[in-house]
Amino acid sequence: MANISSGNILFGGLLGKSEGGTAGTSPSFATGGRRFLGDVTGLITLGKTYEIGDTRSLGYRNSIVATNATLTANDPELSLSFPEVSVDDAAILFGMAFSPTISGTAAPYTWTTTPSLGSASNSPTSYSFIAQDAFGGTAGGGNGYLLNYVLPTELSITGSNDGLTSMTASCFAQNVTESTTNPAAATAVVTSKRMAGRLWTVAVGTALATGSFTDYSYPMDFGLTIQTGINPVRVLNGSTSLTGHAESGQIGGELTMTVLSNAAASSTWYQSLGSQKFVRLTWSDGTYSLTINTSIIVTDITPLSGEDSGLTQMAVTGRLALDPVSLSAIKITAVNALAALP
Repeated sequence: MANISSGNILFGGLLGKSEGGTAGTSPSFATGGRRFLGDVTGLITLGKTYEIGDTRSLGYRNSIVATNATLTANDPELSLSFPEVSVDDAAILFGMAFSPTISGTAAPYTWTTTPSLGSASNSPTSYSFIAQDAFGGTAGGGNGYLLNYVLPTELSITGSNDGLTSMTASCFAQNVTESTTNPAAATAVVTSKRMAGRLWTVAVGTALATGSFTDYSYPMDFGLTIQTGINPVRVLNGSTSLTGHAESGQIGGELTMTVLSNAAASSTWYQSLGSQKFVRLTWSDGTYSLTINTSIIVTDITPLSGEDSGLTQMAVTGRLALDPVSLSAIKITAVNALAALP
């Protein structure tokens, strides 16, 4: 029998709030929340699948009964793109997947996350989002859509020498409904520091986060993708939507870099192919910062991958890998203006 599936929704505005430990229960947006800045855009895949029964035998030459479509699955997905991500928003996105330890009594606050690769929970925080397809929301003549029980399955962050730091997030959700909520901008918009790509530094060390690190002077760009290991749970319990989540997947990912192809690139990367490396990525403006420590295996090298302004480049790829000493693969520290997940 044939299925029909619902379409997609593009949006240009987003407001999010934590569900406060009760996954699937949307909070009130009446008292404000947090508007994700940085020209956030995205795509909602509604994920509704209907069985229309086109192989029935009815005695008519059209066997599809117009009043008899059956909803068999409701599996919405949310794709987010932050081309100008701020240090606050980056901390929130990482904090959704891996609960941070937050310290400090006034800004700047320090958020520290070391995802557990064992049996301990990373205590992900589900969110509800209102996505708007026109600036000004429903009051401006646009449409609003409320998504609940949103959790990320993959996060990516990219920095380069020619612009701002960007992030993307791939998420699942429990449901999408039309929303008439239009929170006032004064209570929803929060300004925060965007991250210039050229303020990133790359260092190579002797241990994950705690070892001695030496700055590597020749990176041109990087991209880090993290699989969070969070999966939706869909069982037979009287609902076509997800019923929960499980931290059942692998926490992995990939680090890619473009570096100048010189003697330092050869000794640091080419000669380390197939070996473990501790790589630290740090952005700082002197007050706020984001530091990502990784344990990787260098898996691929392209010695002469291209050129920029006459300078030859090398492409480096590494897979996030368990460090047998610290029993971790990644540690994220964000120094930002937020005292808690909004």
